[in-house]
Amino acid sequence: MQTGPRRVLAVSTLVNTAGNGLFVTAGALYFTRVAGLSAVEVGAGLTIAGFVALTAGIPVGRMADRWGPRRLWAWSLVVEALAMAAFLLVDSLPLFVLVACVSQFAAAASQTARMPVFRRIGGAGATRLRAVLRSLVNIGSSAGALAAGAVITVDTRAAYTVLILANAATFAVNVLLVMMLPKLEPLRAKSAAKSGVALRDWPFLAVTVLCGVLSLQGPVLTFAIPLWIVQHTEAPRTLVAVLVTINTVMVALLQLPATKGIDGVLLAGRAARVASFGLLAAFVLYGLTSGLGAVPATALLVAGTIVMTLAELRYAAAEFELSFGLAPERLQGEYSGVFGLGQGLAAAAGPYLLAVLVLGAGIPGWIALGALMVAAGLLLPPAVAWAGRVSRTAGHESAEQELQG
Repeated sequence: MQTGPRRVLAVSTLVNTAGNGLFVTAGALYFTRVAGLSAVEVGAGLTIAGFVALTAGIPVGRMADRWGPRRLWAWSLVVEALAMAAFLLVDSLPLFVLVACVSQFAAAASQTARMPVFRRIGGAGATRLRAVLRSLVNIGSSAGALAAGAVITVDTRAAYTVLILANAATFAVNVLLVMMLPKLEPLRAKSAAKSGVALRDWPFLAVTVLCGVLSLQGPVLTFAIPLWIVQHTEAPRTLVAVLVTINTVMVALLQLPATKGIDGVLLAGRAARVASFGLLAAFVLYGLTSGLGAVPATALLVAGTIVMTLAELRYAAAEFELSFGLAPERLQGEYSGVFGLGQGLAAAAGPYLLAVLVLGAGIPGWIALGALMVAAGLLLPPAVAWAGRVSRTAGHESAEQELQG
């Protein structure tokens, strides 16, 4: 019964990430070259919008549990489409900040609402389903980035306008795709208490924080490494594209195999612990490139990226299992919203932390970052065990009481 819906989710993921690849690759150029904003204004506006988007997770998650996640996901996509088209009207910083806040809030709402959809359609294989979709994310994003390259080459207002409208169209198409999915009735009573169960689940919050720390590895390749190569090594700048390609191809091919053996939250916690040591090894390799010649620096950067990607694959698979497995089925939306806060904070604070810790301190900074990963990795298995024990005893009694009215 689930084959058709899974195919719809696969097509939806490809369409959505192709549009995101278009916008992420060339959106900043539109705002600076067409809308007339400075790079600093664009960066500041997106940062503000990123923090505003953090407020979406918990209330949207509760709404998804009470009203059904598919419908809420579709409405979030409608808002995303309208906000993306509204970027064509931006001609000042205040208007840019307003539209960016709406756009990123809707994107965060969409992310929160679709997690329960993945969980319920994937069933016992939800972790494997999410791994397949993550592989498709890289394929779609790469296709979008290639198309954006053509827009950048043309570099005209008309070309950038087509790019914005094309991305808005991908959201509109996704609305239709989402409505093709089975109707998912809410599992939580609309009359249930409004108080946040997930925010009172201390073991789950501990897991969320530790996963947020491990998620700080996310901006390393896209933010820290390009600047590190230019400022601290003799490696060619074009190596950045090679490293991103290595990462993208590995994720596309290996994310599903990386889920092997992660059957349950305890095994997921242990897998994340192993991944943290892989991240430490990768960061040490990156740090050792400081001051080296082009050839040895290139070799170490490539090796570090391979090691980091392997660790990233294993951690991502563990994170999938934890986000699904530690949440009560009827509160999947609310728990997904809370869990997303860790990733959201990492995405918002990551670039600044990496700039201070890595780009500012050099090799000691890389080692410190790796040590932080290992510390989180070592703490995660006992935190997961704690969360597992609580979920079987008194920790979720309040959830059951709420669900029963």
